[in-house]
Amino acid sequence: MKIKERHLSDTELTRFFAQLEQKNSKIDNNLRTEAMLLQQMDPTVGWSRLINNMKIFSKEQSAEVKVNGIPVKLVLNKTRTPSLKSDTFENNVNNINPERCLLCELDKGQRGILIKDKRYIALANPGITLPGDLTISSVKHKKQVITGHFHDMIEIARDLSHFSIYFNGALAGASSPHFHFQAGYKDKLIGEQQIQALLAGKSIGNAYLNNIISTHNCKLFSVENYLRPIHIVTTKNSNIMLRFCRFYMDKLLHISKNIKRYPNIYNFGEHNNSLKGKESEGRVNILLKYYPESDEYIAAFSPKRTNRPQCYFKKGKKQIILGMAIKESLGNLITCRKKDFEILKNSPDLIEEAYKDTSITRNMLLELNKSLKDFSH
Repeated sequence: MKIKERHLSDTELTRFFAQLEQKNSKIDNNLRTEAMLLQQMDPTVGWSRLINNMKIFSKEQSAEVKVNGIPVKLVLNKTRTPSLKSDTFENNVNNINPERCLLCELDKGQRGILIKDKRYIALANPGITLPGDLTISSVKHKKQVITGHFHDMIEIARDLSHFSIYFNGALAGASSPHFHFQAGYKDKLIGEQQIQALLAGKSIGNAYLNNIISTHNCKLFSVENYLRPIHIVTTKNSNIMLRFCRFYMDKLLHISKNIKRYPNIYNFGEHNNSLKGKESEGRVNILLKYYPESDEYIAAFSPKRTNRPQCYFKKGKKQIILGMAIKESLGNLITCRKKDFEILKNSPDLIEEAYKDTSITRNMLLELNKSLKDFSH
């Protein structure tokens, strides 16, 4: 069955619209997406894998751990096991044939809604960080690079304004070579809440906003003392956001060329079979969201050297399985093994090391901050 044939029509979603108690609301893609999530969880017509994973997710364990004064949510979540153990890009640096694409061959019962002129399909994400998580997949198989897709990301954020839109770059946490975004209900992750608090002038430990650009139509900050480097840009102008995203990736590319000869980190720019060529853009996690009430876009960029901390490469009982992707950049540290959860819960220093191992270095960050000042808007 072709991907476009997995689309759920409004007729098929009618009874789920009613469950949302929004009968008089205009049917838009927010409502369609939320109805699709209900349909996929329905025991009679839904997606069995998602239903089973939700049962597993309901038994997850979590703990808030303060790391240098910054709260991090540590989670034991076995539904994330496939993505945490995925080596899609790492395993294909040296021309190993990739496995079949799970976003080209959707699972039985897996259905979604077509958006953006039927070029993307919004699907329930079976690797659940929080209920309502989405995978927003390109209908056609394209490589997992953000270049050329920022306009789509901005429009999807506006179209699905109930959700935050996420992107994991290759070698920065992406688990599929097929181009896709992720999404989740807006401001539910602890890091998103902290970013909003910092923007509102509130305190999060010793973290603070370092002002790089501040004008009436664009603000850019680097978050300091926050375990990992994050840049935040806010604007009400979608064209400014688009130009900044492109500008940021250009500057990050220049910095990323220094990712060479680090233990267990692939040298930047090598051939990667999953990318069908050489690595061509900086390693990054991105959050983008739109607030209709204020007509404002907020984006956060987390520049990376890799997604695997050094503890991942240790042998035997010393190994801790971690992948530092967008959810981890946003403060949700996800484990799939009980022993790893218990070790990290009682060892904040290991969490700090995991962020340090995978982020760009302090010198790289200072150079990037300096170059970002040149953004013209």
